Amino acid sequence: MAHFGSSAPNRQRPLKHASIHAEKIARPMPKEYDEQGREKVSLTERMEELGLCSQRRANEMLEEAEHFISLNRPEIMKEQLEEVIYLKCKAVYRRGVTVSPDETDIEIHPGTPIRLSKRMSELGMCSRREAAAILKAAGEFADERYLKNLKKVIYLRGKPVMDGAAVKVPPTEKHIEIRSGDDPPEGESKEFVLVPYENRPWEEIRGDTIVLNKPIGYVSGQEEHQHVPAVRLLTRDRIHLDYLDEKERQPFHHKSSDLHFDKWKFAGYDMMANSVPKHIRDTLREDELKEKSRVNVETLTGYAVAGRLDIDSTGVLIFTRAGIMARRLIEPNSGIQKEYIVKVQPAVRPTEWEHEMGLTRLPPPTKDLSVLLKKGNRLLNQPKSLKPLKVAEWLEDDQNEGGREDEQTLTMRLVMVQGKKRQIRRMCRELLGWHVVGLVRTSIGPVRIDTVPEGKWRPLTQREVKAIFEEQPNTKKPKRRR
Repeated sequence: MAHFGSSAPNRQRPLKHASIHAEKIARPMPKEYDEQGREKVSLTERMEELGLCSQRRANEMLEEAEHFISLNRPEIMKEQLEEVIYLKCKAVYRRGVTVSPDETDIEIHPGTPIRLSKRMSELGMCSRREAAAILKAAGEFADERYLKNLKKVIYLRGKPVMDGAAVKVPPTEKHIEIRSGDDPPEGESKEFVLVPYENRPWEEIRGDTIVLNKPIGYVSGQEEHQHVPAVRLLTRDRIHLDYLDEKERQPFHHKSSDLHFDKWKFAGYDMMANSVPKHIRDTLREDELKEKSRVNVETLTGYAVAGRLDIDSTGVLIFTRAGIMARRLIEPNSGIQKEYIVKVQPAVRPTEWEHEMGLTRLPPPTKDLSVLLKKGNRLLNQPKSLKPLKVAEWLEDDQNEGGREDEQTLTMRLVMVQGKKRQIRRMCRELLGWHVVGLVRTSIGPVRIDTVPEGKWRPLTQREVKAIFEEQPNTKKPKRRR
């Protein structure tokens, strides 16, 4: 009986070229060989031989990683992947990888890889920006022989990193070194002991950080509103080295490479303008006063301020070219104490700015400073409360100037670990009823300027650098669950 159209039974027809497809499926994979001519083995098989995990577990990790890679969602992969396989410090995200039969550089680390620069920052070796700059410089060379011309080279497990700033490593990697280009490590070694920044050879970090005794009238940051930036003072003729002997002064000589000076185009606004203090105008040279557009001034280059000081305050102002030092000094939980000597007078009435912010009256002046040592103090229109001060005391040599209560000037000493914008001035007015007429920062941690004249600067000593990193950071206590 014949069947036509759709009424014909659904019989399986033989596939065209079925024999060819079957032949392709059954065809064995081509063999791979290492540099010594030995046949490579599966990565999962080698992991089982090394005792890292079973072959089944290794396949599961690779399958899971391959799945998240196919989704093209890095944030999901970072949260979901608990363990990642690393081959020669590189993450493996696919199956079918083969290795040499004697390969040993295979590891399992928790979490996805992170940038090498970030890992070096976490270890306290340098800042992310510094690491990226070193990696970028090394990435411009195609041959290791030319790395000897570089001052710094990053070595990962004994081998120089020449693949640029995008190199990633396991999140727990510790076999990282920063060495001179002409001093490579001898061979590959995993027995590496991390050398923190403060324990590096003094010749490498000498001159990285300097301290300035900032006078009144200079801003800490960039030049603005006709005000001169404090970096304008970091010149050769203002360096103070009287506390060092002749041998210790030699590295900071103008021909030395420890301090780098360069001609910096100072935006010389109208130097005779009323907004520029007269004592600053008096320090400028005659050629600087005549040239009102731009003046070439040779100052330190590559240094950034670590902890600001407002224009009306004087004292310790630290500049550094080491990112790890800057982060140590300014991070909120560093625990580094800052000491201030503050001269105050009774506050009379709220300023126009305080009226605009909603402050209609000031508290009467009080000599009880215990309120500064308590928690929960909050400045006007500030959502977060202030950290308690470590020390708040009146100095014994206070003198009543003028004889009347509204003209007396008192002196207090404050030690704190926090440093918000104009915190001391606002704290004295809003919490104590005193108006600040003079503020000097005498120290930041172990760094003091007792012997440095106003307007001059000096490099930090080795003892001061080590003491800064010896300070114990404040650890936040975990919140209790209700």
